[in-house]
Amino acid sequence: MSAHGVQAACDAALRQQLLARHGATFGAADQAWRAWRLQDAPALLQDHDVLLADGEAEPPVIARVAAAGAVLICSEREGGQWIDTVHSPMGTWVLGAGADSDAPHGPGFVAVLLACLQMHFPAHDALCLARAWRTGTLDWPDAFARFPQVRHPALAAPDQLPPAFPPCPALGLYAVVPDADWIERLVALAVPTVQLRFKSDDAQAVQREVERAALAARGSASRLFINDHWRIAVAWHAAHGNDSARSGIYGIHLGQEDLDEADLYALRASGLHLGVSTHGYAEMLRVATLRPSYLALGAIFPTTTKVMPTAPQGLGRFQAYVRLMQPVVPSLVGIGGVDAARLPQVLATGVGSAAVVRAITEAADVPAAVANLKGMFPAG
Repeated sequence: MSAHGVQAACDAALRQQLLARHGATFGAADQAWRAWRLQDAPALLQDHDVLLADGEAEPPVIARVAAAGAVLICSEREGGQWIDTVHSPMGTWVLGAGADSDAPHGPGFVAVLLACLQMHFPAHDALCLARAWRTGTLDWPDAFARFPQVRHPALAAPDQLPPAFPPCPALGLYAVVPDADWIERLVALAVPTVQLRFKSDDAQAVQREVERAALAARGSASRLFINDHWRIAVAWHAAHGNDSARSGIYGIHLGQEDLDEADLYALRASGLHLGVSTHGYAEMLRVATLRPSYLALGAIFPTTTKVMPTAPQGLGRFQAYVRLMQPVVPSLVGIGGVDAARLPQVLATGVGSAAVVRAITEAADVPAAVANLKGMFPAG
C-alpha cells in the first residue's frame, strides 16, 4: 500500500449510466465508492473503499481492511471460474462464477461493482451482480445461471444437489404470530397460511405451544409452519406417521442462522415443507441449492417485529429478487412491514403470498382485518 494510492481502472461512463438508469429504483448514496488494486491502495483506508487482490491476501492485510470497515475481494482462477472471496463488515463469502474474460477485475466489472455498492447493495451481493452482468447491456441481471454459486457458507454442493423439499402452492395470506392462542384464532378465520413464531428458552413451554398450534391446525384449511423449533415439530410429526393431515404441521420455517444448525437430512426425511428467510442475492443463491419449498424475501419495508440483518429492501429490490428466483423456487413470500396499504404493491410483483404480523395482531377488529387482507389476493 502506498501513501496516496492509484485507483483501479473503471469504466466511468458505464458506472454513471448504471446509476442513472437504476439509481431511482434501488436508491443511491451521495458518496461514491472507490476501488483499488491491492498493491496500489492508499495507506489510509476508508469505509467506502474496496480493495481488489489477485489471489489470497495475507492475514495482516485482511485485518487492516477490516479495521477500516472497508471491503476486500480476493479473486483466483480455477478452470473456467473466478473464485471470489469477499471480506466485508458483514462477514466472509466465497463465490464461484463463470469467467467471461482473462482479467478478474476489468474496468466493466469494477464499474458494475462500484455502482451496486453505491446503490446500497452489501459487498457480497454487489459481487454477485458484477459477475452476473452481461457486457454491453444496462439491463438488470435476472438470468439465474449467470449468477455465482456459493462455496462458503455453502449448504449443499452445487454439483450434487440434494432431493428437493415438497413444493408449495401459492401460500396466500401468511400470518406470522407469537403464540398458539393466535394460531387458534386465525385457523378459525380460515387464514390460508399461519406460522407459529414462539420465542422462549423454556423447552416445555415450546412443546406446549407447538402441540396446541398443531392441534388447532389439524383438519383445518390453514397450513401451519413452525418457526425455528424444528426438532419438536419433526418429533410431533413423526409420532403422527409423518402425515400432515394427522399431525397438523405443514412445514418448518428457518432463518439463515438456523440453517447452519438444522439437520437438513432429518427435515427432508420428515416430508415436511421447508421455508427459508433470505435478505439478498447471496443468501438466495445459497438457499437455492437446498431446493426449499418456498423463499421468504425481505424485509421489504421497515419493521419493528424483529431486528433485521439488513436495511429495508424496498419494492424495487424486491421486484428484482422475484424476477430472478421465481423460475427456480416458484413459491415466494414477501415479508417485512407489509400492511393493508402496502399489500397490493407487493402482490403486483407476481408473488403468491405475503406475510403479515402487526396488520393482524394489532388490528382493532381482527376478523375484519383478516377478511380485508384475504380479499386482496386473487380468487382461487
